[in-house]
Amino acid sequence: MAKTLNYLHGFNSAALDSDTKVQDLRRRFNVNLINYDSFASREAIIEQIEAQSVSGADVAFIGTSLGGYFAAVMGQRTARPAIMVNPSGDPHWGLGKYLDRSLANPKLPEAPLRALDRATVASYAGHALSAKAVDYAVPPMLVLDLEDELLDARATLREYGHLAPPLVFDGGSHRFEHMAEALDGIEAYAWPD
Repeated sequence: MAKTLNYLHGFNSAALDSDTKVQDLRRRFNVNLINYDSFASREAIIEQIEAQSVSGADVAFIGTSLGGYFAAVMGQRTARPAIMVNPSGDPHWGLGKYLDRSLANPKLPEAPLRALDRATVASYAGHALSAKAVDYAVPPMLVLDLEDELLDARATLREYGHLAPPLVFDGGSHRFEHMAEALDGIEAYAWPD
């Protein structure tokens, strides 16, 4: 089987073939796009991801923001490599700022407005990503743009950068703008042979 990445989008987003990050990844890897309801509870999202994931020896998980969190969770659950791109390490904290707001999905403008409820945010309580390598069969790799305007990239680097050699880029944004430059590092981490 060819090298395959299960790709997980962030909160209030979508995994689309037209996404530049996906196109960059497909220059080197097979990419399985996983679309999940990011307004659902943590456990419901895990079930959705499990139902859509490709499995096998040459498979890893990659995700951005909330998807980075779930990439690490799924890597931990399946003992597979996981690449966390500008991840939310603690969605219970991170999603709280979106409570009671009507949100349009910028990648799916035709979709109706959605609102995040308290029960969904509460489903993440006590489920922050572990910063201990021993908690993972394959510790996840961190990939960051330092100018992330939504999450504190330097704090994320301090918290999770020791799990596996990180890839850190000056500039950029929360959308992550250096996927093409990250391909070699991702491949070396996920498939070190």
